[in-house]
Amino acid sequence: MLSSSERERRQYFAELSRKEAEHLVEKTLYCPNCGYKIGVVYSDLSGHMTAKCQKCKTISVLNLAYFRRQRRRWRKRQFPF
Repeated sequence: MLSSSERERRQYFAELSRKEAEHLVEKTLYCPNCGYKIGVVYSDLSGHMTAKCQKCKTISVLNLAYFRRQRRRWRKRQFPF
């Protein structure tokens, strides 16, 4: 059983986390095998993540760098194709 001070501390940090995440972009992750939605991550997350699909039961390791949006860089082509 949690004491009242510990409960208040956890509620404070939960509220603080919610406020910090208000301005972040959410990105949806889908199972690489069946396409089912397996989670939502925020734009400030980096690294690798293990996720289990609830539909096909596949456990996947996802590199979150592959799910970032890249800025398109407009540059002059070197070869005129």
